[in-house]
Amino acid sequence: MASWMNIRKGSTAVDISSIANEFPIGMARAWIDGSLVPGYVKLSSHVAYFAHEGQVVTKQEFQLFINGNLEWLEYEQGDPFPFKALQVGRTAENEPLFIGSVEVEGVELYGKVQGKVCYVATNRGVIERTSFFVLAIID
Repeated sequence: MASWMNIRKGSTAVDISSIANEFPIGMARAWIDGSLVPGYVKLSSHVAYFAHEGQVVTKQEFQLFINGNLEWLEYEQGDPFPFKALQVGRTAENEPLFIGSVEVEGVELYGKVQGKVCYVATNRGVIERTSFFVLAIID
């Protein structure tokens, strides 16, 4: 199981920028147009990035992943999708969404996995990868 914490810029309850030196990028999710979409947050700036309908969406109100008994499993195009992949969101049509990890220009970024494709928001737009790591539950 995974635990998530609600974050809102300007909230005094949690200062996530204090851990930015140790963990500069964290996993996040947010509601966008009726979908709960996974992505990532740059902890130093308090801004979360999401790939949604082919566009990069930024949010300052989101949920931050804080812990869970989980592991990253490698997925390559053509392989069966990992049965133990952790569903972390859903589309407005109730299609399950998972969180994937890819390296982009030497930085590990997180994005939504939908239909065996990982979509990641970057400063150059949304990138799509068919080989990636997916977060999964450990027995």
